[in-house]
Amino acid sequence: MVPTLFALTLFAAAALSFLVQPMVGKHLLPALGGTPGVWNSCLVFFQAALLVGYGLVYGLSRIGFRARLAIHALMLAGAGGAILFGGRLVPNESWLPTDSETPTIAVLAVLAACVGAPYLVLAMTAPLVQAWYARLGRDPYPLYAASNLGSFAGLLSYPFLVEPALPLAAQREWWIAAFAVAAALVLACGALAMRGHTVAVAAVTSEPGPTCGRILKWIALAALPSSLLMSVTTHLTTDIAPVPLLWVVPLGLYLLSFSIVFARWTPAMRRIVGRLTPMALCFLAVALLTRANTPMILVGGVHLGAFFLVALLCHGELAADRPAPAHLTGFYFWLSTGGVLGGLANAFLAPWLFAHAGNVEYPLAIVLAGLVRPPSAAVGVRWKTADGIWPFALGALTALLVVGVPALLPVQPGTDPDDPLDRLVRGGLSFGLPAAFAFALVWRPVRFALCLAVLLAVGSLAPNPHGTILETHRDYFGTLRVARSADGSFHRIVHGTTLHGQQKWPFESPPEPATYYHRKGPFGRLMAMLPPDRRTRVAVVGLGCGATAAYAEAGQRWTFYEIDPAVARVARDERYFTFLKSCPAETEIVLGDARRQLRRAPDGEFDLIVLDAFSSDAVPVHLLTREAFDLVFAKLRPGGVVALHVSNRYLDLPPLVARTIVATNPNRTIVVDDDLPTDEGTRSGQTASTWIGVFPKDGNWKLDLRWQQLPSTVGPIWTDDFSNLLVAWRRDD
Repeated sequence: MVPTLFALTLFAAAALSFLVQPMVGKHLLPALGGTPGVWNSCLVFFQAALLVGYGLVYGLSRIGFRARLAIHALMLAGAGGAILFGGRLVPNESWLPTDSETPTIAVLAVLAACVGAPYLVLAMTAPLVQAWYARLGRDPYPLYAASNLGSFAGLLSYPFLVEPALPLAAQREWWIAAFAVAAALVLACGALAMRGHTVAVAAVTSEPGPTCGRILKWIALAALPSSLLMSVTTHLTTDIAPVPLLWVVPLGLYLLSFSIVFARWTPAMRRIVGRLTPMALCFLAVALLTRANTPMILVGGVHLGAFFLVALLCHGELAADRPAPAHLTGFYFWLSTGGVLGGLANAFLAPWLFAHAGNVEYPLAIVLAGLVRPPSAAVGVRWKTADGIWPFALGALTALLVVGVPALLPVQPGTDPDDPLDRLVRGGLSFGLPAAFAFALVWRPVRFALCLAVLLAVGSLAPNPHGTILETHRDYFGTLRVARSADGSFHRIVHGTTLHGQQKWPFESPPEPATYYHRKGPFGRLMAMLPPDRRTRVAVVGLGCGATAAYAEAGQRWTFYEIDPAVARVARDERYFTFLKSCPAETEIVLGDARRQLRRAPDGEFDLIVLDAFSSDAVPVHLLTREAFDLVFAKLRPGGVVALHVSNRYLDLPPLVARTIVATNPNRTIVVDDDLPTDEGTRSGQTASTWIGVFPKDGNWKLDLRWQQLPSTVGPIWTDDFSNLLVAWRRDD
């Protein structure tokens, strides 16, 4: 019964800590603008709070047990009082930042006031309860597996069970009740530990504390998987497949690796993982260099499989080097320090260092992972003179193949230069042999890591599938690239695998819209149907390269709402795009979240509102809720029209949009056009697109037959209090 109680306590506390993170972050989204920065700020806060919690346990381990138990009981009571009487996990409106304040600092302050106390005591539970368990003369480290399983369960239960079933208000009530149960379990564990004996612990207290070198090793082994976690997540959700909720998979594997190594990590498992990981790193390097993104399951499996093996390897080495229970709290504190440092390096340091180079931290983490090896799987790790010769030879071979393969296998006329299969074949021929060369040196980690570094560096000079990269911007909102297509016909603006617009090159005058805004596509036909006097004031959410401005006419005023300053800079740069320069209408770009900025516009201001923010990986859910549509319709003039670009590979948005609009605006006609371009349209830059038009029912609208009535289906609608991406998931995917 005692092991079960302690394991259940750790499981419950960890599950609650991973439930509260998305719950509170989601509550802040509509109020703070729904930017990716809100989620990033939340992540920073919870990582820092975890480190503070582990640090408190480490510091309190130096005082008597009864004093520690009393302090923790008071902290539990204080946290319970904070959430019962101090806001119940809900931020007060007066706490929310104004537009003149720094959002990150404000979000951190709001989170600290709302959930700081309960999350802190939950963060303290894992090392604290394990130390109590050691007091009973038992091995505490297997309990860490129960804690990480609880984190894993909490992580998966929120998007798949809690979010679809409960609105935010009910989620908070259930979480508060569960917190009370977890607190009672913690106190029960403390009561048992108080009655236990300390003979087993006293027997090892004479063991000297860990050396500085050992502590640095712990920090490094914890930091590497944490950094790799963020790199893999970013790569998968931007360069492989912009699938909502895909971030859950690598985080789940990260937590699972902790559970495996601390529950049962035999020498045989350690040896097998140590030998498989270098092979996986070679496959991963080839996948990165070929820029392969299809087939999604295979390519995604390579990235996730390699990450999981690296996490098992690093965390396994930590488990193998864990100290005696007397030093348990310090061990977990240094592990948490490494995890925070790895996350901060990716979230803050890398965007600053590699502002014009993209996701460099991912290949860098791969190279560092090549140095990690169990003692039995490496011949030596010290530098030798010969170690510098092998990378030089590999670099020469890679350069020769990068140049030679395209020369021997030129792209045939009429072949799509961006074809994934063709790219995979050519990339495999270019990088497969150098990767095998690197793997032949696997028994010498320094040589192997250097060869991986050279392979990744030289291979990155190969032609990009998007064409010639003209400029790269990396900021708070991700990595944005401007490219000239491989055939030299278009300038493109690309985020990950998502094309956000393109313009014919050399420039035409006036410029013709392409991609989703082509004149022969749904948006072009919609604009042709609307007379100029019915679109004198236009609002566009999502700027892209500014292609919609091609439809503007003299005497009109167009307002573009764009969240990413880098996009605005690129759209204004006349070297790449000229839509805004050539626009005869008065134009204005408003930076910031569209929903927050639209609130400032007078009611009844616009004839046409274009919502074009749903085709990328970060679907702004807060722009598709009932409250968001109420705001949009309030800004329309009588007889105004709304156009929504809802092309998305993984979400079926039209039924959801129809249900949500009809729920509060039944006097509207909703039509949809799911368009596929002709061969002629494709040659002129048109791409497939799905658009929704929303018109007043009493208007005399002459739409062509390609626009079909969109019926309102039965199902849930999204609100600021309830939304779930699984509701809109495409059933045919």
